[in-house]
Formats: sequence, C-alpha cells, structure tokens
Amino acid sequence: MNARLVHLTPRLTAALELLNGSVCVADIGTDHGRLAAALLQRGIAERVIASDVSEPSLRKAEALLGYIGLSDRVSVRCGDGLSVLKQGECDAVALLGMGGTLMCRLLDACEVPLMGANVAVLQPMRAQRDIRAYLYRHCFHITDERIVREGDRLYQVLKAVPKNTVQDWPDRFPQGFFDVGYTAFEHREANLYALCMQQREQHLKRMESARNTDGEARLTERIRALDQILNELGPEE
Repeated sequence: MNARLVHLTPRLTAALELLNGSVCVADIGTDHGRLAAALLQRGIAERVIASDVSEPSLRKAEALLGYIGLSDRVSVRCGDGLSVLKQGECDAVALLGMGGTLMCRLLDACEVPLMGANVAVLQPMRAQRDIRAYLYRHCFHITDERIVREGDRLYQVLKAVPKNTVQDWPDRFPQGFFDVGYTAFEHREANLYALCMQQREQHLKRMESARNTDGEARLTERIRALDQILNELGPEE
C-alpha cells in the first residue's frame, strides 16, 4: 500500500470526522474517490461503497483506490443516489458536494430511511434551507454540525440520524428558520456568527432589487431571524 495519505479539503475533513465510528460507508457521488480513500486510509471505516452517476468519475476513483492499494475494500457502483444500495448493507451514508434540493430527492426515493443506515453526513453546496427543512420534517435529528471555511466560502456539514419524532426546537432560535443550523446554534459552533453575517449581507444586497416585490417580505423576515441569532450569540470574539 502506498503510505502517502490522500489530501482532503477542510469540508471533506469535517465529513470524515463526522463519519468516525462507521463500519461500512456509502460515499454517494464519490467523484474522484478522495473521501472513500481517506475513510479507509485513516481507519475511519472498514469498507466503502463508492458510487456516482458518472462513469468517468468512477474510473478516476478506481484509479486512485488502486494506486493506494485499497481496491479490495471498496465496491464501486454506477447509479443514481442511494438506489445502488441494498437495504442494511452500510451503516453510514455520505452525500457531499451536491445541492440540497437534490439531496431531498435522493433521500425521498429510499424504500426505508437511508436504506437502513444509521447516519447520514451531508454537505450541501446550495439550498441548505431545503435539506435542513426536509430532515426536520422527516424526523431526522441533526446531532452534530460543522461550519468550515475554504477560501472565502463557508460550508455547512451536517450529521443526521433517523428517528421516530421531530427534533426538539432549541430555545431562543427563530421558529421554523432553516437557513442556518439550529444544532450549530445549540452547540455554539465556530463560524456560525460569520455565516449569519455573510447571509445577512447577501440578503441586504438582494433587497436592492427586491423592493416592492414579494421577495422583499421574505428577505426582511430572513434578516430579522439572522439578527435574532446574532443577538443571541453576542459579538464575535
């Protein structure tokens, strides 16, 4: 086996940490296979199912896994979302680097929640509001959340567990507000203040072109919710 560890970006590192303790992880949308390789190299998982809808991406993932001598511990599959899984064959699922709306569709297509897995780690590139609302309404509890910086962007990485009841709503967090994490708020996650400020500035810019439209009221409500969270968090140190 080649001893050199696969390099991970901060958001993939956060996902790796949240997947710790898994036996078999399904890396859905594996792309070049870096997460799949790192899970095995670092002893986070014993086996990995690496899937993607793109055959060229899977060939690159296979090449990487072969180069570092881990092909025998990975099942590479081409297909859409969690449809490549048999019920109960993995205990964790990773959905990273795709839109939140697409994540909702992939989770909704499962015969049973997460195809029997116990944990999902998700890193939406956009529509974070959509996936967080979906998880809440479908009785997934977000047990941990990281906000990581890469360059000038902040990424939200969530760990969700299927349950039978909706998650308790945290005190002093705006009711029904899904743009940022209620679990991150409870845990006072680092970078939450910066994320709220970033979103607030973006909404203020959009407000310039939304005056006297339906969008003005929606943006005003989101700014009000962010202001409440920022007030609860206190000034950033």
